Amino acid sequence: MTHIDGETRIVAILGDPIAQAKSPQIFNALFERHGMNAALVPFHVPATDLGSVLDGLRGVVNLAGVVVTVPHKLQATASATRLSASAQQTGAVNCLRREADGSWTGAMFDGAGFVEGLYRCGHVVRGKSALIVGAGGAGVAVAHALIDAGIASLDLFDSNTASLQQLVGALRARGSGTVIRERPACAQATHDLVVNATPCGMRPDDLMPIDLSDAGPHAVVADLIMKPAETRLLEDAKARNLTTHPGLHLLENAVAAMTAFLGLLPSPAGNGTPPGKAGREST
Repeated sequence: MTHIDGETRIVAILGDPIAQAKSPQIFNALFERHGMNAALVPFHVPATDLGSVLDGLRGVVNLAGVVVTVPHKLQATASATRLSASAQQTGAVNCLRREADGSWTGAMFDGAGFVEGLYRCGHVVRGKSALIVGAGGAGVAVAHALIDAGIASLDLFDSNTASLQQLVGALRARGSGTVIRERPACAQATHDLVVNATPCGMRPDDLMPIDLSDAGPHAVVADLIMKPAETRLLEDAKARNLTTHPGLHLLENAVAAMTAFLGLLPSPAGNGTPPGKAGREST
C-alpha cells in the first residue's frame, strides 16, 4: 500500500470514463518497487471541464504531473506550453509534466509503448502490413510509431471522416515510403497486425470494432483497451486461433518512461525531453 504523507508527490490521471484505467495499479506498483514517495490518483473529468481542471491543477505545487487518457489526449495539447517531438507529431499527449512555474510540458508515449510491447512479445514490425481502426490520440500515436519502426503498409479506418483524412494526410506527408491507405474496418489476409484504437469494447454492449472474418492465420490482433483485459475483439480473435495482444502491454512498456518524464525516476536516453512547440516557448 502506497504511504501518503505531506511530502508525497502526486500524479493525477484524467479521463471520462475513468473506471477502466489500469494506470493507478501499474504506476503505484512501480512507485512502491522503487521506494518512491509518490502516488497516482484517478480523476473522473468530463471533456467540458478538462481545461478548467488543468488550470486549477497548475497551482498544486506537489503535483508532479498528469496522465491523460480517453477522451482527452487531443484536447489536452491546448494546455501545454511545450510539447515533445512525438506530441508535436501526433497532435496529442498522454502525459503532462507540471513545471516549477505552473506551466505544462506535454509528451506522448502511447506509440513507443505499443511498439516496445510488440517487440517484447516477439512480434516483428519492419516490413509488415497493419490495419489500425481509430484515428484518435492513441491511434495517431501508434500509426506514427509503426512508421518509425519500419512498417511497410498501413491501412486506416475511422468513422470520423475528417479525423481519418487528417491522419492519412499527415502520415503521407512524412514521405517515409510506407504505403498509406484508407480501408474499411475489416481485417484482410495480408494484414500481419490488426489494431483496435477505438473505445469500442469497453462496455459489454459495444459493437465489434473490427471484422476478423477474412484475417489471415498469422495475424496478431491488438486492442489498446485496458479494461476489460480481454475484449470481445480479443475473444473473437482467440476463437479464430489468432495471436492476441492486450492493451496492458502498451502501458507496461511506457510507464517507466512516463515516470522519468515526470521527474520521478532517472531519465533513460531519448525519453521525451521536449524540443519545443511551434509558436510557443522552447525548453
